[in-house]
Amino acid sequence: MKMKRFLKRIRGIIGTGVTWALAWVGLGAVVGALVGYPVSFLFRIALSNSVSGFIAGSAFAAILAVAERKHTLDDLSLKRVAVWGAIGGGLLSFVPMAYGVPLAYLLGPLVINGGIGAGMAAGSVAIARRSEDRRLASGPNDPLLSFEGD
Repeated sequence: MKMKRFLKRIRGIIGTGVTWALAWVGLGAVVGALVGYPVSFLFRIALSNSVSGFIAGSAFAAILAVAERKHTLDDLSLKRVAVWGAIGGGLLSFVPMAYGVPLAYLLGPLVINGGIGAGMAAGSVAIARRSEDRRLASGPNDPLLSFEGD
C-alpha cells in the first residue's frame, strides 16, 4: 500500500515537471520572439527552458508533497503554494554557483525564476481545483474524465 502511494507521488512529481517544462518552453519562446532572437536561437532557449522548467516543477511538486502532505487540494492556500513554487523556481538560480558564479550575479535570475515559479504554482493549483470541480460535477463514473474507462 505504501509503495503504491509512493509511486503515485512520483508520477505526480514527474507530471508536474513535464507540465512546467512545456510552460517554460512556451514562455521562453514568446519572450525570445518578442526580443527578436533568430529561430535557431529560439530552439536553444526552448531546450534550456524545458530542462529548467522540469527541474523547477519537480522541485515544487516534491516540496508541496512533503510540506502539505496532510492537506487536501481544497485546503491549500494559494499564498503558501506560491511560496513553495517560488522556492522551487528559485532553486534553479543556485545551480551556477556550483560552477563558481558569484551569488551577486544570481540575484536577478533568483527573482525572475522565483516569480515564474510562484505564478506557475498558484496557476497549477487553481487549474487543478477547477478541473476537480468539473470532474465531480460530471459524476464520478464519467468515462471521458477518468483513466479507468475501456
